[in-house]
Amino acid sequence: MNYGWAGTVEQFIQLDLQSFIVQLQNHVYKNWKVNDRKTEGQTKAWIDSYKKLQDLFRQFPHVEASLIFEYEILRGGGRRPDVLLLINGYVIIIECKSYNTVSPAEYIQTSLYVRDLKHYHSTIQKSDLKVVGILLLTNYEGHQMAFKKEYEVTISTMEGLATIIKRIIQKPKLNVLSIEEIVNGIYEPSPSMLEAARSILHNEPLPNIKAIASSNFPKVQQTVRRIIQEAQNTNTHHLILVSGEPGAGKTYLGLTIAHEIENAVYLSGNGPLVDVLQDTLKNRTFVQGLYGYKMDFLEKKLIPKEQVIIFDEAQRAWDANKVDQSLTRKNREAQYLSEPDIMMNIATLNKSWSVTIGLIGEGQEIYSGEEGGLALWNAAIGGKNITVHSKHPNTVFTNAGRYETHTHLHLNCSFRAHAALQYYDIVNSLLNEKFEQTKSLIQHLPKDHYNLFMTRDLNRAKVILGQLYTDDTKTVGVICAGGVDRQKQIPVLPRDERYERPSKVAQYFNYPTSPYYCKTLAYSITEFQTQGLELDLALVHWDDDLYLHNGKWKGQHFQQGVKDPFQIKLNAYRVILTRGRDGTIIYVPPKPILDETWYLLRNHLNIPEL
Repeated sequence: MNYGWAGTVEQFIQLDLQSFIVQLQNHVYKNWKVNDRKTEGQTKAWIDSYKKLQDLFRQFPHVEASLIFEYEILRGGGRRPDVLLLINGYVIIIECKSYNTVSPAEYIQTSLYVRDLKHYHSTIQKSDLKVVGILLLTNYEGHQMAFKKEYEVTISTMEGLATIIKRIIQKPKLNVLSIEEIVNGIYEPSPSMLEAARSILHNEPLPNIKAIASSNFPKVQQTVRRIIQEAQNTNTHHLILVSGEPGAGKTYLGLTIAHEIENAVYLSGNGPLVDVLQDTLKNRTFVQGLYGYKMDFLEKKLIPKEQVIIFDEAQRAWDANKVDQSLTRKNREAQYLSEPDIMMNIATLNKSWSVTIGLIGEGQEIYSGEEGGLALWNAAIGGKNITVHSKHPNTVFTNAGRYETHTHLHLNCSFRAHAALQYYDIVNSLLNEKFEQTKSLIQHLPKDHYNLFMTRDLNRAKVILGQLYTDDTKTVGVICAGGVDRQKQIPVLPRDERYERPSKVAQYFNYPTSPYYCKTLAYSITEFQTQGLELDLALVHWDDDLYLHNGKWKGQHFQQGVKDPFQIKLNAYRVILTRGRDGTIIYVPPKPILDETWYLLRNHLNIPEL
């Protein structure tokens, strides 16, 4: 049973207190490690809610409505709204607070309940019901009711809730969902990247989410599978370029192909991503680090057997100079190859057919040697009779034996930010200095229940994050731009000791008991450690390495050895600003050089302050 108590309002009015409490305790504490103080406090809160709601509903003894207490959001990390009220075309989520001071964390939590039930509950998705969230101050005297636009949540006293109910029951009669329709409905939340990776190993399908179903992800997947089949049937060699925004499903697509196709491997030069994926999956077979894979070929003269090679972040492939620096003197004299050269050699040498799939994240080159882009791949296919497949008309791949343009090789919708499908456009327009477009897009975020906030008080931000997701598996953490040798208010995650397993970045994401775990907020991670990964809510430390001056972005503390250090800096911020799934809090330190940046974000773009 996925709830504590459920019944009609009439049944609730007649319900015995002891019976009510026992049912809630039996439901909730079966999954808890019982802590006397915690359970005592929770029981007091239930008794308070019971008494106050009974008093309230005695004003409406014959209303056609039902209540569900402690409904457990399945696969929601253990989260449970206090009360669901099903009444005349509405699903009202009520969070009961016996005190009168409500923190931003409680507003955010209620907002996320609204989003999750509205977008991921099968029955509610198919209905025309309105889903609203109410923070109910059960002990506040008098009448108060205020809609908080930045959260799309109403804060109300008991008298205020009575007014809301009166207004709803006076409306023309609308459909009311039954308790059975709610508790039996399928709840399929959008998975995190790591949750999606686990599902691949268990051959589970992608959740049936309305936004994903309306995207082109299935068609892109079908296109890639069809090209692989063509390569096998015709004994030919192919290069497929699949592009997409951050969070659009590139990694999920690559992992799926690597898992389901024989002799396939998923490669990433992003060491932290590989560490976290291998640790999450407890599998080192179909997810491998690019460095070791290419060194087996370059230094040990081994030709890997895989005929389907998925190369993540293909636009970030190293050029020959960067590869050359990583080789021993002996091997450096023997060859001068870029990473695309190496991959295409591995794919075609002594193999009758092959498919190399390059996953392309746009605007995410963040390290030296990664700025060559797709031109490196064009050079790599020279003389190899490779068929290239892309969404673009052929202006780059002059060396292709054949070129095919496909409609469905670009993942067109980012799901990392859940219902906030335009969040990536917000970040792009901000970094491209299209501030009026940014301002226009930001105003839609509250309705999408994406929590974007500002602060200049780091301690306050940490306190709020510490209050969020306290009893569930969702994650919060601090992210900053790396490559800067300066004192951090929250130190950057230290480098691993030699052969350390699990790595510190795996501990950051996967190990709640580790001192490095993200929710301790003791360490920050950089764009290098988080690219391809994500948090549920990210605290972005925006420092003086990127600042606004006379309406233009300026930078400092640049990375060494790159061709365009300012663009690399912008790309770093593009990465760190797009890691939060439920929301992003931007911390701007109170430094004079950042005052214009703060003014833009807070006063012109109207990002709310915590």
